[in-house]
Amino acid sequence: MINPLLKELSNNNRIPPFDIIKNSQFKEAVIFSINKQISTIEKICSARSKPTFRNTIIPFLNSGNKLTEILSIFFSFCSTDLTKERESIRKELLPTISEHYSSIYQNEKLFDRINKIPEFKKNTELGIEQNRVLHLLKRDFIRSGIDLKIEDKTEYRKIIKKLSILGVNFSQNIIKDEKDWIYFLKKKDIASLPKFLVNDLKFLAKSNGKKGYAINLKEALILPFLKFSDNRKLRKKVLKSWKSRGLKSGNSEIIKKTIILRQKLALLLGYKSFSNYRLETEMAKEPETVRNFLLDIWDPTKKKVKNEISELNRLLHIDGYLGKIKPWDWRYYAEKKREEQFNFNEDDVKSYFQLDKLIEAISYSCNRLFNLKLNKVDMNAYHKDCKVFEVLKHNQRIGLFIGDYYAREGKRSGAWCSTFKSQSKVNGKRLNPIVLNVCNFSKPQKGMPCLLTFDEAKTLFHEFGHALHQLLSDVNFEMLSGTSVSRDFVELPSQWFEHWLESKEILKKFTSHYKTKKNISSKLLKNVISSRTFNSGFDTTEYLASAIMDIKLHSEKPISNPIKLEKKYLNKIGLTKAIYPRHNLAQFQHIFSGGGYASAYYSYMWSEMMDEDAYSAFKETGDIFDKKTAKSFEKNILSKGGTKEPEILYKAFRKKLPDPQILIKSRNL
Repeated sequence: MINPLLKELSNNNRIPPFDIIKNSQFKEAVIFSINKQISTIEKICSARSKPTFRNTIIPFLNSGNKLTEILSIFFSFCSTDLTKERESIRKELLPTISEHYSSIYQNEKLFDRINKIPEFKKNTELGIEQNRVLHLLKRDFIRSGIDLKIEDKTEYRKIIKKLSILGVNFSQNIIKDEKDWIYFLKKKDIASLPKFLVNDLKFLAKSNGKKGYAINLKEALILPFLKFSDNRKLRKKVLKSWKSRGLKSGNSEIIKKTIILRQKLALLLGYKSFSNYRLETEMAKEPETVRNFLLDIWDPTKKKVKNEISELNRLLHIDGYLGKIKPWDWRYYAEKKREEQFNFNEDDVKSYFQLDKLIEAISYSCNRLFNLKLNKVDMNAYHKDCKVFEVLKHNQRIGLFIGDYYAREGKRSGAWCSTFKSQSKVNGKRLNPIVLNVCNFSKPQKGMPCLLTFDEAKTLFHEFGHALHQLLSDVNFEMLSGTSVSRDFVELPSQWFEHWLESKEILKKFTSHYKTKKNISSKLLKNVISSRTFNSGFDTTEYLASAIMDIKLHSEKPISNPIKLEKKYLNKIGLTKAIYPRHNLAQFQHIFSGGGYASAYYSYMWSEMMDEDAYSAFKETGDIFDKKTAKSFEKNILSKGGTKEPEILYKAFRKKLPDPQILIKSRNL
């Protein structure tokens, strides 16, 4: 039987045939595709003709299409449904994949041909994109060590290979620790919990062959438990366990090795630190710029948190406890404070936020803004829980969208957007993207809708903002499409789209009580909107603590005990003992499961500076669905991908770069 991975896997009308793909077929397909790409590159390098974009760049870019497609499927499988077999295959293939890509970007003959291709002088859309491709390819070769001596090239490849393995092990350790921890609760432990959470805890216990109730380390259970459990000792036990993920299985050593290897890599390539290397391609450019940006927000945030602590201490003392608020107390008393100040709690709101209705809200918003429609279609994705939609623009299909929303064993925690196929064009004809959003919401029991917290609803909109960036991409070359932009620009569309969830029109139109079917009341609606910046001191502090540690670890000389440094340094800059960082280092997957956000976790707040300013452009018209502004946002940002530097794209939309002070105002700091 022919390996299905080696056939045409998808096109504008269908997704890959996931149901016939077997784990055992990945190794053969990857090795075959690697060899095929090597063969194509050898032909390019041995050509005697003068190098041109058509005879060198085009075949080079196309040479890796099949490998990219296969790996997108395999790594999605590993992230969403990791099994021992897939884990074993991944460990076996990673060194080979790493070596393959390193050898390509250290191929001197290939680089020589690319380097001889002159820039296009015609200022056409295609010419601009071709020049951008040339620029980015040359930069990638240089940043991958093309100019290094032979022995240094070998060292570079060893480092890259080691880092890829460490990143995978880091993620696996967190999944292992999550899988190994489950706590069975007594009847008295659930007395203060809302019904939706009690049902989820009961379902978990049943899934593990037990009667009663249980909690594990999935965020969809942990966060509401910390908000509603009145058992202080149990809150402490649960939070400590959650914040210790990765430690038991050895992530401390992985962090230490990773930081050392990244610094070696940077020095090898002639950079002062890994941050200097990493930020060269970002909007921020320098670690000092990032550090100052974060600390400028840190100071007003500390003042805001001081006031929040005072209020929560008051509630703690009313409950008869002495002393000060602790990290395991914060969410519980913040929820009490929310109810006191705004007359609602998370349980009240969650009853109105149904996943399917919110997907309708996304479709409605996209239709008003960009003339898009989401139609659910009968296609089988890689898991029975996935929802598949065709995305239409002016009734023409522009892509397929897959939503994988429920938490399950073997699925990486968090939420993300990826693609099985990115948008591009062949001879002017658009090849549509296949986009995936992954979340970790609690799966509803039979006959019940999936209910989301307000934060989970924001996550849903956030990830679809990334999907919009992919779906509305309109470029010629895949390496420039969609989210192929600098890390501190990529979060702009995702965070920008969150604002529509918070709009009065969307909340009123798409929130109805799952039992009574009644719309959210005007009073509750008003209170939800008014509470937008509630607890913003806490939210900003826990994020900044992680972002500041990220830039510190990667911009200075590596030390022997990063975990110890984390506590010491955060204490030095004034992190209150009442708040933990959003990601303790041992589970900081953004920066240690791979290089994506390493020295770039600041990107969320940097992009927020732009998303607030971009949303202001809509508000200034008096209509957040203003067609003219939406058309400009699509034309200058969403459709352009990485065809130009982000500063140029943003200025084309807004005529100016945003003022960081907009963050202080929007977060009410």
